[in-house]
Amino acid sequence: MKVFRLVSMLALILAVGVATTSCKKVKDADVQAAAQMALAANPDLADVSVAVLDQVATLSGTVKDDASKAYAETTVAAVENVKSVVNNIEVVPPAPDFTAIDAALNSGLADALKDHATVKAEVKDGVVTLIGEIRKRDLQKLMEKVNALNPQQVVNNITVK
Repeated sequence: MKVFRLVSMLALILAVGVATTSCKKVKDADVQAAAQMALAANPDLADVSVAVLDQVATLSGTVKDDASKAYAETTVAAVENVKSVVNNIEVVPPAPDFTAIDAALNSGLADALKDHATVKAEVKDGVVTLIGEIRKRDLQKLMEKVNALNPQQVVNNITVK
């Protein structure tokens, strides 16, 4: 009876061992392809890439906000056979659009410079650069007018006479 139990137990262990080793092994390349397809469905994740090693997905790249970063992680985590996700995505907000600000500054500068014909101004990305010549007594008044327009910065390259 003890021999029968021993043989039965060995047979059971052998059967379990064969069953676990004969299971279909999932390829990392297949998991990676599925994760990439899931990310490709969202245009906000165009700059995100995924690498899979031992069924652990590692995300890298850039997105515009934290919500996109979290969405990429949950999307990949939901892919079949992904055990875990390492999220190395960097959040890089888009550059601000200064078009409206520059237009408002240019409009205000036209009025501020009307009494100073020898001074010119250039506006780029909210920064006002002043060039030309001005009398010392007029400089403070001009700078007050320009600063009242609330630019990001004023670069004063004016020559004072």
